[in-house]
Amino acid sequence: MDRDRKRLERYDANTSTYTIMQITDEDHASQVTLEDGETYFMARLRHDRIHRHVDTTGAVRYTVEHIPDDEGGEVHVYSKFGEVDTDTFRGGEFSELLKWDRHMLVFDDRTGIVGELRGAKHMIIPRQMLMTGSGDEAQKGFKCEWATLVGDELIVGSHGKVRHEEWIKRLGPHDYVVRSEDWSRPYQRMREACGVGEAGYVVHEAAEWHPYRERWYFFPRKVSTERFHAPTDERENGNNLLIEADATFSDIRVREVGARTPERGPSSIKLVPGHPDEFIYMKSVEIGDVTESWIGAANLDGTLLADEEKLGDFKCEGIEFV
Repeated sequence: MDRDRKRLERYDANTSTYTIMQITDEDHASQVTLEDGETYFMARLRHDRIHRHVDTTGAVRYTVEHIPDDEGGEVHVYSKFGEVDTDTFRGGEFSELLKWDRHMLVFDDRTGIVGELRGAKHMIIPRQMLMTGSGDEAQKGFKCEWATLVGDELIVGSHGKVRHEEWIKRLGPHDYVVRSEDWSRPYQRMREACGVGEAGYVVHEAAEWHPYRERWYFFPRKVSTERFHAPTDERENGNNLLIEADATFSDIRVREVGARTPERGPSSIKLVPGHPDEFIYMKSVEIGDVTESWIGAANLDGTLLADEEKLGDFKCEGIEFV
């Protein structure tokens, strides 16, 4: 059985309680010095529970149970690897989580490192470093923003807002060998479907491949019909449009998921194992120094299955079922 199907079948249709994991992107605040004097990049790894309820009419609702920190709800994870950026050294800015067989992978949007969470010391072990664009054009890490499985392959993508972020990376299941693939047409087709015009843009941080339906599902973080302007983008361009596309991006449909909250935008989406026509999602708020994380649930028709709930005043950008 292909790994994308195995991933959705690791729990069956009788499952009603799941443990989820979320990882933060701390940006400049990720660099820390530990008691041994060594400098690392740190992220918060959160654990909570999701409960799926079905009432007497068959209606589905999801609720979140927060696990207290002293019961393992939050731990810190560390990476040693960063990237020089002008006069700063940055790393540990994780934008996605993905379970690939027994491996829990994390994706650093600053360095392009694909790492694995390993061991009791909560260290992140690098498995591959992805380079921007085609992989040959610049000494710059790939801005990893979303990841999913297609068959046995791991697919990692970026924002798609500018040309060098319209590439994806394909990684094999055994050796992490990377192939770069130009995805300018799929990104353009999704912009057209969202109706943003020549001046506008769509920013992607959340995507899943559905192996049973053989469809792509993208839940963009930002959608704008106007040129990028940072203060406006932070406060006004949060998105609620779910994009569904066939494997070739020839047939694309767009539907709303709940009401749009301008300051919130999706940063991660995961199909529910055992209930693959439902998904949970993370939304992020980032306005100046203010950061928030929110969680919600819906089905693929766009019906909300939970009220969006605030997780805390931090920026989680990756979510996955343990």
